[in-house]
Parts: sequence; structure tokens; C-alpha cells
Amino acid sequence: MTPRATYRFQFTADFTFADAAALAPYLSELGISHVYCSPILAAREGSTHGYDGVHYSLINPELGGEEGFRAMAATLREKEIGLIVDFVPNHMGVGGADNAFWLSVLEWGPLSPVAGWFDIDWDSNTPGLSGKVLVPFLGDHYGEVLAAGDLELRFDPEKAAFAIWAHDTHKLPVCPQCYGEILRRGGLDDLADAYEAVAGEAPTNPVWKELRARLRDADMTKAVASYVGTPGDLDSWKAMDALIEAQHWRPVKFSMDGDAINYRRFFTMSDLAGVRVEKPEVFRATHQLILPLMQEGIIDGIRIDHIDGLIDPKGYCLRLRDALDKPFPLYVEKILAPDEELPEDWRTDGTTGYEFANQVVGLIVDPVGETAMSEIYAAFTGQTTAPEDIVHTAKLEIMAQPMASELEALTDRFLALAQDDPRRRDFGRAGMRAGLSQVVAGLDVYRTYVDRDGIREEDRARIAAAVERAKLRAPEIDPGIFDFIALVLTLDLAEEHPEQKADILKTTMRMQQFTGPVMAKGLEDRALYRYARLIALNEVGSEPGHFGLTLEAFHAANAARNPSCMLTTATHDTKRGEDARMRIAALSGHPDLWRERIAEWHELLASEDQPIDRNEEYFFYQLLFGAWEADWSAAPSPEALASLRERVEAGMMKSVREAAVNTRWVFGNEEYETALCAFIARALEAPDTPFLRSFRGFVAEVAPHGLVNSLIQTTLKLTAPGMPDIYQGAELWEQSLVDPDNRRPVDFALRERLLGEVMAEPAALAPAYQGAVKLALTAALLNLRRDKPELFQEGDYRPVEAEGKGAASLCAFERRHGDDRMLVACALHPAASRPHRDATRLLAEGEWLNLLTGEPVTELTGAALFGRLPVAVLVPR
Repeated sequence: MTPRATYRFQFTADFTFADAAALAPYLSELGISHVYCSPILAAREGSTHGYDGVHYSLINPELGGEEGFRAMAATLREKEIGLIVDFVPNHMGVGGADNAFWLSVLEWGPLSPVAGWFDIDWDSNTPGLSGKVLVPFLGDHYGEVLAAGDLELRFDPEKAAFAIWAHDTHKLPVCPQCYGEILRRGGLDDLADAYEAVAGEAPTNPVWKELRARLRDADMTKAVASYVGTPGDLDSWKAMDALIEAQHWRPVKFSMDGDAINYRRFFTMSDLAGVRVEKPEVFRATHQLILPLMQEGIIDGIRIDHIDGLIDPKGYCLRLRDALDKPFPLYVEKILAPDEELPEDWRTDGTTGYEFANQVVGLIVDPVGETAMSEIYAAFTGQTTAPEDIVHTAKLEIMAQPMASELEALTDRFLALAQDDPRRRDFGRAGMRAGLSQVVAGLDVYRTYVDRDGIREEDRARIAAAVERAKLRAPEIDPGIFDFIALVLTLDLAEEHPEQKADILKTTMRMQQFTGPVMAKGLEDRALYRYARLIALNEVGSEPGHFGLTLEAFHAANAARNPSCMLTTATHDTKRGEDARMRIAALSGHPDLWRERIAEWHELLASEDQPIDRNEEYFFYQLLFGAWEADWSAAPSPEALASLRERVEAGMMKSVREAAVNTRWVFGNEEYETALCAFIARALEAPDTPFLRSFRGFVAEVAPHGLVNSLIQTTLKLTAPGMPDIYQGAELWEQSLVDPDNRRPVDFALRERLLGEVMAEPAALAPAYQGAVKLALTAALLNLRRDKPELFQEGDYRPVEAEGKGAASLCAFERRHGDDRMLVACALHPAASRPHRDATRLLAEGEWLNLLTGEPVTELTGAALFGRLPVAVLVPR
């Protein structure tokens, strides 16, 4: 089945395959063609998202296992609903005791049969790491944890194996080649002799299995006890220290990862280890379940998580295409820059749609408010740093600490290439490291895609631009270093040194795996929390400083889009729920009122004893405005307010820690965090405080325009070229904050009841209460997509012009396929003059029926089109 509209489910132990199957009638009536599943494979116990998978050949038992998955698929298929599955080839969850593949690597080191699965540098230059993998999961420095007795040797009689457990959580297997010493300390000399006799054998030798069988009946009490010291007395733990030193892993404090990590991670998360899916044997092993399910037709399509993490994204996509003998939908999670396009030769159906989310909010913000909002922000916060400088600084910070080890490894590679050329041999480590940092910080996309087929011209241009930016920002660095970096990244150095071609390509491809995480952590997880002029515009894939998108640019993006590409406005990763974002966007139409209110609120809430950063205070007012419940026309109950306060406090704490200006995740500022919590408490301590009376008055005046924006966003997503995705629960008002807030349980019983009510009459008659009007609009347009699939999948896109003083605030377009037509019109910028809007006329012909009102349209004026809703969807009479 060709995807027409997807519905994203976040599966957890509390929302399983059976729960999704029970919603099949609801999804069918809503107009959904495919359920879009979060990762379904086995993950770490209790995972709330599934991106920490531990086994590629097992469907998560906590979700219902393979039997439950097949049952869900069959139930959905009865309602003509297919499945798209989120798949994670880039990394696996490590740490704890769930991942048998990672545990094998810890146990046997480079000799493990699956050591080649992971991107581990076994030849690390870090002292004490040669032949070992770093394990940065200790709560304190190694010596402190050792002396406290929090590293404990245990024997598992079922597996007949020894392991050291850190903090009773992280299993660190002991290599069987070391068992002889343990057994001898336990007085088991015969077994010790047997183990020592085969200590040089490979882990695949059957002798190890035979020896393990002999261990099962042995009493290991004395052996284990011999490694127990006295808590607090470090010297008494020397035996344990020596045993640990002999292993293929080195345990360190969690904060040491940035200095010494020697395996590729997902961004800076050390409990997610990179997988080398580019190796044919690893590809086969990691896809041995998912591909047969697709071939069988249980799964219709696949979404690839973090495609930029792979060393060769194009090669992976092509291998995936060729693995099946039938076509299938293939989407990639790829964050595109505003002027970037997804490479056509990847043979995908498009991205997961973040670019649309940014385009639509850019269209919806009122451009008239840009200057005023910029002035208000600067005056209130004192923040005058250019957005591009904030991003640049944030990226440099990421490379200086949490990703310093990865940068150091790249520096080694570039210096090794330079050593073979007498003209460049004098480049020093500090200069090369600094030069690489500046070039990476100057790159305006997540990564380039140089591969075995060479370099694309657009990538060559981006590399050249990044190098020029680096030279301008860091004139103190030898320009020859920048030129050398450019020669490597463009592969031009291989023309000078063809004998180094393989090393040059490998270095470039490794660099490309590095730039994406730096951009993600520097831009998404730092700069977007620092630059707070209008946080509705701060979203995954956005570009700080860009205030809006012209109508012409929006139409051009729609016309150029692959009609199979996903369109999204909310995901598990977005910074704010789609309707929270639309409400915050409405501030752009009310700058004067906003200026007055924030000054008033500051006077009511500020504390000389516990001051907070005014930039983060400014961020808070916007966040609270976006999250304030749409249905709270009166003061909320104390219980409801307390719940909101808890959510807002968690959202703000994550925001300020990510911003890393006043506090941070590691080595945070407890005093500042206490002051921030006190500020939030003053704001939300009771329903009828002076602050909340003023705030509620502001909400009453501005929030209706946020509702208008939400209906416009919904209409555009469901009618523009592309394949819309509905995030779970977002068919009603979706005012979540950043994760984990956006993964809260969804009240599907409410949605089922409301859908039954709104389907009985035209969408325009549905009330705003509880989001019923949004649900009605969504159902009407999804069912239109079901009735006219060719119109949406193959239809032309034609902008429709308007005449009149309100033309600049009217977005209209027509879709055509054969005799089928649809005219869509939206009244943007609700704070603008209504008389001007009402008098504006669309320049289109035909006899039309408004699908949302059920009424014929006699004239294409704003007054006729937007009497009940700010949107109109017209079909031929």
C-alpha cells in the first residue's frame, strides 16, 4: 500500500502492540493509511523510546514480541492500514547488562566474534587504553568506586561465567583467559590449570564451552571472596584492581568520556555505541529480521533513524533497496539546511519532514513583527550577539569538551596524512586541532557526502565556504593548515598522493561522521536554547536568525517537494508540541502588548536574592505561554496548576542545562538551578496570584490567534504536496514541551468519543473545546485524501494569487489531477486588519463547495471564505 497518511505511535511497556491494534477502527475512521511505529526491536529493559536497541533479531518482548507484532499487523490490515517501522542501524544501547553483543566485546576484546560490529579504536593513544574499550559508567573516579566496594566480582552459575558489576547495574564480563587466576585463588587448582592451558585459544574454540560446563558445579564462594576488600581502604582492593587491569575494558567516571572515549557514539551519549553497518556481514546480521518481515508484507516501509551517522548513507540506502525484490517506502531522518536538498541518488522517498515544520512556522509568523520582536528581545535580555556567532561558539564548545576525544582522533588522522609530505610535515597538533575545529564550526550543513564515487559539486562548494569562514574567524592559524584540510575533504590531496587515496577517503568519511553530531549538539541542543527571540522558530532543522518565510518561498518549496516525502509538525524529538509552537508564533503579531507584559511580569517575579538570567526568564515566558492549556478559560484548579508547574519546571531545567550558560548536565550549578525553581514557583504557586491574573489576561487576548495558526498549520500539512504524519495525540491540541513531556500517555478514549461526535457534521461546526475543531478538520482532510489519492500523490501544485490590501496575508493554492481539483486558502496573520482580509479576492475560477462548511461558495473573497474558520478547502460543486 502506498502511504497516504501515517500515525506515529511511541511504543512502551505501557502502550504495546495490543493497545495499538485496539485503535484500528479509530485510525481507519480518522483516515490513516499506515501506522508509523517507533523502534520495535528489543531494547534495554524499561526503555521509553526504543532507540537503545540491544538485539536486531528479536522484537521487543515488553511490547508484545513477534507474536504480538504480527497480530497487530493483521488487525490493522483488516482495516486497510499498513505499517511503517522506525529502524536504527547506526547504534545500539550499551551499558547495563542487556546487550549480549557488547558484552561479548567487553569479554574478549578484539578477539570477540562481533568486535567488528562496533567502531572501536583498539589502538588508542590514550594511556591505559591500548587494546581496551573505555567504559564511562562509574558514578565517581575509579579509585573512589573501587575503594567503596562498588565494583563487585560475581559468578553466574547458569552461564558459568565471572563478571564484575559496577554499581550493581553495569555488567563487565571477565575474560575467560583470566579465569585461571580467579580459580587458583579459590583453591580450584585443577580447573585453574585447565584454563591456563588454553589461555591462548580463540573464543570460538569449543574448549571454552567444555570448560564452562565444568565450572557449573564448582563452589566459587572462596574465589569471589578473595577479591573483596575493606570499604574505604583502597590498598585492600589490590587484587580486584589487578583483575580489572587485565581486562579488555577500562572503567572510568562518566565525565571522562569526552577526554578518552574510543568508540563512536550517537552524538555524545556513551550508552549508545555506533554500529559498523557498512560492513556486509554486519548489514546481514542487523537486518536478518526486519528485511524478511518487509519481504513477507508484514511491514510495508521503513524509516531510517539518524542516516547521517552512517559512514556511507548512500551506500546503505542502495544496499537496502537491493535487499528486497519489490519496491517499498524508504524514509530517512535527515535534517536539511534551508538551501539543501536530499541527494536523489540515495533512491529514498524523502525525509521525515522536519523541513516542512520549519517552512510552515516561517510562513505563519507575522513578518511585520520582526523588527519589534528583535528590539524587545535585546532590550529585555541584553542579548545582542548575532545568531550565527552563537551557533559558531556553541559548536566550538562541543568540540572542546564533550567531543574532544573524537576531535583528537581526527587530528591524529590529518597529522598522519601530513607527515608523508615534506611541505606539510611541520603542521603542529595544536594548529591542526584548532583548524579542524574552525572548519567544522564553519560548515553550514550537518555533513557532506564524499564517498567512493567522489565529491558532488555542492559539497565542494560547502567545504570551500567553510574553509573561507574558518580563515576569517581564525586568522592566527596558519592558512596552509586550512588549505590542507580542504585538500583532504575534497579528495584533491589524492591527486598529489595517489598512494594515500584509501587513507584520505577514510579520513574524509570519518570527518563527515563527526560534523553531524557537532551540528546537532551545537545548534539543536545548545544554540537553540540560547537564542530566544521567538522560540517558535527554534526547532530541529531551523536556522537561528531567520524570522520567517515569504509566501513565494513557501509555494516554491511545495512545488519542488517530492510528493512521497513525509510532512511533520510534531515528533518525539521536536522542542515543542505543534500547537504550543503555533501559539508562541502568534506573539509576532502582538509585539507592543508583549513588551508591556514581560516588563510587568519581571517586576512581579524577579528576586534580588535569587536572580536568574534574563535571557532564560524571557525563554520561560514564551514556554509557559505555549504550554498553558487551551481549555483553561478560567483559573485552573490548584491540582492542574501543580501538574503544569511540574512539567514546566522539568522543561525549563532541561532547556537551561542544554544551553550550558548558567548550569549544565555535568558539573551543574545547583545554586542557579535552585533559583530557577524558586522563580517558577513564584510564577505558578497558586491560581490567583497577581502574575497569573495578568498572564491569563494576556492569554485570553493572544491565544485565539494561536488557535488560528494551528488550524492553518493543520490544513497546510494535510493538503500540500507530501505525505502527512500525525504524531500520537496531535489530532487534538498538542501543547507538549520537549521530551520526555511529549511522550506522555495519550487519552485515546477521549479521541475516539470526539471523533464520533465531529464526524456527524461539517468540520466548521465543531467547537474549539478540547481540540474538537482540529480533530474535525484533520478527519475531513484525511478522508478527502483517501477519496482522491491521485489528486494528492500526483496532482499539480499551482499557487493562486489574490488582489486587495490583504493579499500578502492570504496563502492559496490549487491542486489538480485530471478533472479533480481542490482549492486551499488560509488567512494568515490574524492580528492584521480584518477589513482588508475580508475584501481580498482570490484570482481563480470555477464553481466550488467548501468542504469544511458543506456550503457552496459564490465568491472567492475573504469574507465569503473565512466566516467560520481561517481556512477554506474548496472542491468542485
